[in-house]
Order: sequence, then C-alpha cells, then structure tokens
Amino acid sequence: MLNNFSSRRRAHTEGTMTTSTSSPEQAFGDSKNAPNRASGARTGSLFGSVVCRAIVPAWLFTGALVKLLDGTPALLPKPVRAIYTWMANQFGMGAEADLTRFFDVALRATISMEFMLAAAMVLLATFSRALAALVLMLFVGILTSVVISGDASCGCFGSKGPPPIVVLIIDATMLACVLYFKPRQPQTQRTGTYAGAWIGASAFALAITFGMPAKMLVQAQPDQGASALPKSTQSNTAAAGTNATTSATTPTTISATTPTTTSATTPTTISATTPTTTSANAWPMPPAQLQPYYMPQIEQWIGKPLRSQPLAALIQQPLPSNLEQGRWIVMIFRKDCEHCHEVLQTHFMVKLPAPTLLISIPDTNPASELPNPCSDCIETAFIKGPEYVVGTPILLSLENGIVKRVCINSEDRASLEATLQFR
Repeated sequence: MLNNFSSRRRAHTEGTMTTSTSSPEQAFGDSKNAPNRASGARTGSLFGSVVCRAIVPAWLFTGALVKLLDGTPALLPKPVRAIYTWMANQFGMGAEADLTRFFDVALRATISMEFMLAAAMVLLATFSRALAALVLMLFVGILTSVVISGDASCGCFGSKGPPPIVVLIIDATMLACVLYFKPRQPQTQRTGTYAGAWIGASAFALAITFGMPAKMLVQAQPDQGASALPKSTQSNTAAAGTNATTSATTPTTISATTPTTTSATTPTTISATTPTTTSANAWPMPPAQLQPYYMPQIEQWIGKPLRSQPLAALIQQPLPSNLEQGRWIVMIFRKDCEHCHEVLQTHFMVKLPAPTLLISIPDTNPASELPNPCSDCIETAFIKGPEYVVGTPILLSLENGIVKRVCINSEDRASLEATLQFR
C-alpha cells in the first residue's frame, strides 16, 4: 500500500516538473508566432487600400455627379439604354411619352446606385475590393461594347468627356490594380458604426438624386446654319451674289432637283415634275416648353403620319409642302457621323432614290463635321436646345406623309435597301 502511494506521488511530481519545464518554451513560441499571426491578419498593401477605398470610389463618384448635373439619358452608354428600353417595354412603358418618364426614374436610380457603391467602398473596408472589382468589370464590359460599335462618346463624364477608348484603358488599368494589389484590413472592426454611416450616406444620396429638379427648356434655339434648300441651290445662289434666306412665316418654293433662289418677301415658283411650295402654317410648330431630352422610338412611327410625332414639331421650318405628297426619303443624321456620310456618299451622291429631306441633329462639333456629298438633297435641322437621344443615321420612307418603312441600322443592307426602294 505504501509502495502504491509512493508511486502515485512520484508520478504526480514528475508530471508537475514536466509541465513547469515545457511552459516557458510554449510561452516563448506563442510570443514569437504572435506577430506572424497578426501580420497574416493584416496582409495587403497600402497601395491596394488606396486604389480600392479612394481612387475607384472617387472615379465612380465623379461620373455619377456629372450625370446628376447633366440630367440626360444621353450620358448612358448605348448598351445600358438598350437594357432600360427593354425593361420599359416589359413594364408596358415603351411608348415615347412613357419612356421619357421611365428613363428619368432609371437614370436617377443608376446615379443613386453609383453614389451608394462609392460610399460602400470607402466605409465598408471588408467589401471594398470585391465591390471595386465587380464595378470595374461591368464598366470594362460595357466600354468594350461601345468601342467595338464605334461610338464617339460613352457619356461617362458628360458629352465633352474623354473618348471611350481612353476611359476603357483607365478602367482596365484600375481593374488590374484591384485584382493584383490586396488592400489592408483594419486592425479593429467597427462594423456597426461604418454600416450605419453607409446607410446615412446612401439615404442622403437618394434624397439628393431624386430631389434634383428635372431640367426644362423654355425657348427653342433655331440653327442659323440650317436651310431647307438643296445644296446645289445654295451654291448657285451664292455664286450669283444673291442672298438665299428662308423665313418661318414666308411662303418659299423648293425643288428637290432644280436650283432655285428664295426671297424673304416674294414667293417664287419653280418648274419641276412636282410643284413645291412651303408653308410654315402647314406643319406643327414646336411647343412653348420643351422637354430636356427626346427619345424617339422610330420603329413605332410605321403606319403613322410623320407630322403626328412629337419630334416632327422640332424640325426647323419652312419645309416642302409636298412632303406629304407622293414618295419621300427622310434621313435623320449627324454631320460628324461617319456612317451617315458613308450612306449619303453611297446612295445619294449620284442619283436620289426619291426626293430626299435631310434633318441634322445639332449636337456636333463644327470642327469635326464632314462634307455633305448629296447636292440635290433638301437639308434642314432640328431646333437646338433639347438633347436628342437617338442613334444615327435613321432613314424613313414616306408615302403621302405616312411612314411606310424605317431603317435604324444602316449596316443591315436588306433593311436599308428595302427602305430606299419602298419595299
């Protein structure tokens, strides 16, 4: 019995000594590995933090602010506008009047989302890198589509912003930095405080974005360079030293094929296959108050009179009165549009398929305008002031003033030929 007691005592003593002997080494090892564990918890670089929590959100915030101050869907890239148009059709708001209201809400929601994402990148460090990567990947995808389509502007930073290829390079560079450089994580997590700050910032962004009043234009601005005359008429008149002027209230005769001069006081009659006169009273006048932008759904015009469309009232006058008699081709274009110039040079330079009215959208830089190769086309323009959110060129075939066919994609040869040949 005494031997058993002694054995248990010795075992207890040895265990105590072993424990006391190993404890200092374990403590030393723990203290040695503690910095490594702390360093592992804070892996990342300062540059990664700056990119994800400062540079990317500042870039996103700036773009959203420009859209908010400009307040037009023209600043949305075409792929985004196409998605919103599809959504409007799904909600039964595809008509032009409804589409304008839908895009106003959609634009404000887009701007609010960009503000909220920028605030999240700054305040929520845990999610900043993931959010920055997702946003930049989305932007790179959209901009790639814009660059491939050949659009002159992506609208990312206003109508006078950098070209899409420049913005694409910047976004792709930032995306590469976000994916390569991991940001540092803060040592102390105060998730509740930062989440509350983000909620407050998001509420403020929503209030500002949806509280911003819509822009309304009160007065239209005529384009002084527009003249509803054939190009050959203008050049011949200038050579003869005669001032060819048009008036919105004075009858003026126009011929789609024969050079003519106009007078501000006296009507002039020109012999042609179809007599042509103009009368400003025969065409709807622009409203007293204009919308900030117009988003015509040209495909919906088929089977309807051209004069019944809201955009028709914004065409500068005088116009040919026989525009609603027989067959006409109407082309909506931009003077700096290369596709428009190509269509005019290919199909309207030698022989007109029918009397042709060209309507230019006055949002181009005069320094980048291309020469008009169609000398026999009658040319006018939309009034200045509102934004015309529409791609060009657009061709319409009219018969007795009714829109019979529309071509919104000049690269679709079958649609283009069918419109020009009235098929």
